[in-house]
Amino acid sequence: MFRRGSVFYAEETATGKQTSLRTKDEAEALTFLNTKNEATRQPAMNLQIAQVYLQHADPTMAQRTWQDVMDAMFPLKTGPTQARWQAAMKDKAYDLIRSRKLIETGRGSQFSGASHRRGLRHSQAD
Repeated sequence: MFRRGSVFYAEETATGKQTSLRTKDEAEALTFLNTKNEATRQPAMNLQIAQVYLQHADPTMAQRTWQDVMDAMFPLKTGPTQARWQAAMKDKAYDLIRSRKLIETGRGSQFSGASHRRGLRHSQAD
């Protein structure tokens, strides 16, 4: 860990990549650095640790489902886009995820069923 100007940075020893810890507070920077290091040492625990932090930051997060997301997106759409959205969200392909909790859904897994049924390509980057 080092300071550039008044902001603390971390440097990956393997690659030399430097990233800002986005803080001027040394104690906070050390906490961030330790968290990054711990994530590297125990990758299997990362999701569980993240879930604990999320639940404390937003207690309703543990109960939120994909249907809640679909419902929350509807009012953000207008005109023909809103009509298309409403029709698309009724598609049976989404039945696979409607009741799944967000916090229990892994990267890429949530939409794989819908993508397959529609013949859409689903990349790992999504």
